[in-house]
Amino acid sequence: MDFYFGGMSGNSTRAAFGLIEAGAPLTPRRLDTRAGENKSAAYLAVNPMGKIPALVDGAFKLWESNAINWYAAEKFPAARLLPGSIEGRARVQRWLFFQAQHVTPACIPVFRATNARVQAFWNPAPDPKAAENGRKELARYLPVLDDALAGREWLEGDFSLADVAYAPHFALIGEGGFDFSPYPRVRAWLDRLLARPAWQKAAEMVLS
Repeated sequence: MDFYFGGMSGNSTRAAFGLIEAGAPLTPRRLDTRAGENKSAAYLAVNPMGKIPALVDGAFKLWESNAINWYAAEKFPAARLLPGSIEGRARVQRWLFFQAQHVTPACIPVFRATNARVQAFWNPAPDPKAAENGRKELARYLPVLDDALAGREWLEGDFSLADVAYAPHFALIGEGGFDFSPYPRVRAWLDRLLARPAWQKAAEMVLS
């Protein structure tokens, strides 16, 4: 499997985390996104949006990090990254949509404003208003996650793609000093995620 990714990319790290947890045999192919390698004709044939990450498995091409992880979880079921029941898989999908549509968009302006490594890599334009709006949105979303983690280590009881989805952008805002103390279950959950060997390998691959 050819895994295309870019440096200092939360979405790339999410896919790397899921693929490594699944035990997928990867050939990492790092693209220099700052130099525009993701806009080359060769890569646009893999992902016409020119975004990272993407996966090529033989003749099969796939982009979008959660779709990549779902494919890996289905292809390598022994990793048990998806529940066995249709209800359980629907609940995992719910968390993936919540992450992609709400939580990650709120995190992005926060870590752009606070994370020194992100700033050094991407040199984003300052936007304090966007960062403040992101914090306000997170104040709406984090209690939902904190409540869901009551009495359990992982969002759906057993470790799954639901958990994988949140690790990268929470790691980036945490590194920038975001205060998780009002959400102790989320903080403990993030610590468990970041302690997983697969996360550490993914972070070394993408975020170092």
